[in-house]
Amino acid sequence: MKLILTVFSLLLCFLLPTSEALARPKIGLVLGGGGAAGIAHVGVLKVLEANHIPVDVIAGNSMGAVVGSLYASGMSVAEIEQVSKTLDWGKLFSDDTSHQLKSYQQKQQNADFFTVFESGVSKRGIKLSSGLIDGQKLIFELRRLLAPVAQISNFDRLPIPFRAVATDIHTGDAVVLKQGNLASAVRASMSIPGLFAPVTLDNRLLVDGLVSNNLPVDIARQMGADILIVSNIPPDNSRKLDTALDISLQSMDLLVRKTSEAQLASLTPQDILIQPPVGEVGRLDFTRVAETVALGEKGARTQLVALQRLAGSLSSDANQFATPAHPIDEVVKVASVQIENDSSLRESILRKALNIKPGDVLDNQRLQDGLNRVYTLGYFSLVDYKLTQLPSGDYGLKVIAKKATEGEHRVSVGFSLGDDFNGDTRYQAGVKYVQKGLTDSGTELRAQAVIGRRLLAEAEIYHPLGIDGTFVAPRAWYQEGDANSLDNAQQVAKIRAREARVQVDIGHPVGNSGEIRAGVFHQKTKPLPKDGTPIVADKTLTEAGVKLQYQADTLDSINFPTKGGQLTAAYTRGVTAMGSDNDFNRIELEADRVWSVHDKHRFIASGRAVATANNGAAVLDSGNNLETHALQTGHLVFSDNAPLIGNETVAGSVTYMRQVAEIPEIAKVHVGASVGVSQAWQQRDAVDLGGLRNSGTVFVGGETPIGPAFVGVRKTQGADHQAYFILGRDF
Repeated sequence: MKLILTVFSLLLCFLLPTSEALARPKIGLVLGGGGAAGIAHVGVLKVLEANHIPVDVIAGNSMGAVVGSLYASGMSVAEIEQVSKTLDWGKLFSDDTSHQLKSYQQKQQNADFFTVFESGVSKRGIKLSSGLIDGQKLIFELRRLLAPVAQISNFDRLPIPFRAVATDIHTGDAVVLKQGNLASAVRASMSIPGLFAPVTLDNRLLVDGLVSNNLPVDIARQMGADILIVSNIPPDNSRKLDTALDISLQSMDLLVRKTSEAQLASLTPQDILIQPPVGEVGRLDFTRVAETVALGEKGARTQLVALQRLAGSLSSDANQFATPAHPIDEVVKVASVQIENDSSLRESILRKALNIKPGDVLDNQRLQDGLNRVYTLGYFSLVDYKLTQLPSGDYGLKVIAKKATEGEHRVSVGFSLGDDFNGDTRYQAGVKYVQKGLTDSGTELRAQAVIGRRLLAEAEIYHPLGIDGTFVAPRAWYQEGDANSLDNAQQVAKIRAREARVQVDIGHPVGNSGEIRAGVFHQKTKPLPKDGTPIVADKTLTEAGVKLQYQADTLDSINFPTKGGQLTAAYTRGVTAMGSDNDFNRIELEADRVWSVHDKHRFIASGRAVATANNGAAVLDSGNNLETHALQTGHLVFSDNAPLIGNETVAGSVTYMRQVAEIPEIAKVHVGASVGVSQAWQQRDAVDLGGLRNSGTVFVGGETPIGPAFVGVRKTQGADHQAYFILGRDF
């Protein structure tokens, strides 16, 4: 028996490797923060994979946490590189929801220049957001990319164990994130103070780990790593400190350097330090992604001898790489929908906007659209979600709607400026106040004032009547503006029109892109001569009656759309019994349509027509706008310096436009040209389409952070060529 045991032991020694033979050092990968420059980590991973170097644990901060989490989730380096090069980073770092996804009310609220600057107000003063960017799009994209491991709450159970680092902004302590939701942990790790709003996890308010531990070498060692491969993004010492942004970024780099020094000093001779030569690639240079990945490869190759030596010391059959991750193919059926709502809105409104019910089959796009609709209600800084698989195999959906830090009292300001380089300079400046949450159904008070070329004071109450979207909207305003007076389609004088109007509408949304309204109104208009003899009688004109209006907006952008259109169709009935000077019927049609060809060439067709019947006296252009309804997408067509007024009006134009350049963070530059016709008549029997006035313009335009800007030359029949400049969206 003893002989048999001895022989069996010898056979085991020959047939099975010893524990010493199996043992190899555990390799830890440390990826520091660096914003856009941190995408160089992808190039470092490419070199590690090419040299068959396994990674056993990963610790990362900020962009290092983004790249590290994708690799830890099982995504291959090739997939990560593809993601980094195809993501629209600019849109990720913006909270502006697609114009198409907004409700018609939200589109109208964003259709003027008051969206330039917005803040909250309270009895204590101005309330600013906790970050320039709330991160709505960013967190959703992280959840989409990390969906294959969304159900793993212990980060040690990922294909590669992973840690993200953040900072408790109250204490300044480093916080190691090792469990929970991976996407939320990564989002917290990259909450750059002042840029991204902080993230609350486990009752701690977290910001970017750069404040406390930008290069988590110690964390990787705590995970059991014997040998570390550290990818550190060096600070840019050559940055010119010419602007406030430059100084802010330099201050951030100094903080990063300070938190990294001790970690770098702890490296041992067997550790490998890689410092990609990112040079002037800044934290916000996301347009240089391909270049940055290549710089990461270049930096890793400077340590190629050390990396190959490490690879040679490892047994080839021990190399372990993450299994490539792929989107979940299973059908996600929602068994329950829970909403965590800390705003003043009742939950039923959020559920209607979400439009996801128990029993529905869910996909990423449908979920994102629903969350975006909740976000565009305007009450929230972030709308997040959690999916939990239930024992039945279906999923429980929890939506977390975080109330906006600005509160429900908002003030926004804006301006526009125009010049014809011939002494005619026009400006508009205004302020808008919105009080949300007057009731739990979403009642809002909206008030605004404008000075400049046009004077305006206006107030409106918007009150939803039910979750089906029906609303009532009483409104009152006073405005003054210049216009032209016509006689047989010829301008004979300029007038100053003073207008006061009250109106009460009942409306209902039509899908997500339009609404229909019916209401009663009473309006008084006083035309005063500016020069010459006015054709419009120098007396107060009164219009009163009922108005029915349908409006729709399917454009994909306010200023420079690539597709979609706008439509307004209105019928007005003037009734003397309601105080009107005349009984009349008026029909107004206005439409814009945009087409794109090969994503480069853009065509815009616009038209407007007004027809009035039974008008016993000249009536000024109906509605609340004394302006000619020129193209709203940047005012590319100008029929004249001042609007035309008439009971019968025809206008149309065709515009060609093409984007030719992009100046990062400044503007997208377009060139274009348009031709148009327009005319107005006071009486139906004076209408003569042969008398239409031709106009044309060529221009260069740009979409800037403060609105559209144009410079060009226009020509109107009967007038000289005229240069013009416009900054900001007209109102």
